[in-house]
Amino acid sequence: MRRSQVQEAGAHMVVVLPSGMEHAHAPELEPHTVALGRPRGIAVVTRYLRMDRMAFHSTDLGSYDLQRLCERSPMRELARLAGLVRSARDSGRFGIDFAGWLDQAMHAVTDRAGEVGRQVATVRTAPERALLLAAAVFEEARADTVYEAWHGLMRTVRHEEETTTELARTDFGERLATLGIERDLEGRLHFGRLAYADAVRTYFWANFPGTRDDLMNWIGHAAGLRGLTTDDRVNVVVRFGERSLAVGRPDHLFDLVVRWADHETGRPSCDPRAVAALELGLSHERFGGWFRRRMYECARSGPLSDGLVRVLTAACLQSLCATHPDQAMVRLHYLAVRKGEAARGAREVLLDLVGRDRRPYRLLIDRLRDRTRREPREAELHLQLLAELLKSDRAPEPPPWPDLFLGWETLFSHPPTELWNPLVSSWLNAAAGDSTREMALGVMVGATHGRTAALHRLYAIACNWAGPRHHPSRAAVAALFWQHIDNAQHVRTESTKRAGSGPRTTEEAR
Repeated sequence: MRRSQVQEAGAHMVVVLPSGMEHAHAPELEPHTVALGRPRGIAVVTRYLRMDRMAFHSTDLGSYDLQRLCERSPMRELARLAGLVRSARDSGRFGIDFAGWLDQAMHAVTDRAGEVGRQVATVRTAPERALLLAAAVFEEARADTVYEAWHGLMRTVRHEEETTTELARTDFGERLATLGIERDLEGRLHFGRLAYADAVRTYFWANFPGTRDDLMNWIGHAAGLRGLTTDDRVNVVVRFGERSLAVGRPDHLFDLVVRWADHETGRPSCDPRAVAALELGLSHERFGGWFRRRMYECARSGPLSDGLVRVLTAACLQSLCATHPDQAMVRLHYLAVRKGEAARGAREVLLDLVGRDRRPYRLLIDRLRDRTRREPREAELHLQLLAELLKSDRAPEPPPWPDLFLGWETLFSHPPTELWNPLVSSWLNAAAGDSTREMALGVMVGATHGRTAALHRLYAIACNWAGPRHHPSRAAVAALFWQHIDNAQHVRTESTKRAGSGPRTTEEAR
């Protein structure tokens, strides 16, 4: 069906099926089927380098080791290689020619693991190993901050402090130099070899599994040290998160999200560490679904701190909306019907999100109608959100009248009726300013299904809206609205005469 529509429109459509979906291939499409293979690795690296405005010749990429790497490595590793070449250039610490940058990058992806293993084997004391790890996690931070983080790590792993005074010990600078760590002119620390810090982090998380809980607690505190900039903090979070996910501990990352977010309760802003950690988890190829489930469980659970509500809202807006918009809407819905200032923020994000497109707008209306029926104890919260959603300034353009009818139908058949006034008034204002919106008047009246109490309520709202002076534009809209109400009452009267009086609705019984 879709194919015929595309052909009729003179357009083109491409469908990409994942591996293992051969059974889904329609036989008649076989002549149009193309198998996608692995692109040439060297071509991929070349494209990445050119995107980074790297000056080089094709002969610079002709080494046997590079060709072999490009033939066997997955695309993400080739992207990392090109990124390391860029990092070597931008750092200014590895020469000024492309050959030197590429050489550093090649060593970083092929040799670093062995180099770190050999260094750790010679570094036997806890303070030296702790400093090596602290410098790797906090690379590019100021030396004094790394020093503080180092001592925090030793306390976390319960290492006994030396009894001698610091002046009698090996000084900090000598310790750094012994480990191959450099201090630049701004006082920030770097390893002398490209990407060595990443290899150190990988080694410690892989080879000291018994310390992972301690490392989580250490990062929970150290990522908030006063000497860190916001960028420093986010870098630390990302580095910790990458290692935790690599060893299959997404719970460590999410636990820190909750800890940092709860700490920010009472402040109007989100903790950037918590947002960065959650977005990292959501974007992870293996654990993205795990983080989406945890967000869902949190949003549906009992009381949450305002800080955590803000972080979950920010992650929905900045990350989940782009990849899983329907799931983002569901989570925002649960956050939006809570109480408190943070929940109001979630409500604004949700309403803005669905107001851009008819499809999510319709889905949210259907969802709120369903929850109103299925969750009677929470019905008023869902109705409050529905009333805000159905206002004229929230509707997509052009207004989806069938969807609005269904929403108004639900709202007009449940208390509390005080939700009606701002909603109806918004559409009366819209009709007064734009005659194409006058259709809302008849649709709203139709959504009452002629119930007398509901029609009387709409009539009173219109009277208050028009005011005693009856401005000409408002008077005309109010008169048209009253006409629709009169017609509905007439139909109701005639129907009642024929069928007898039926049961009263919830709203009429109040």
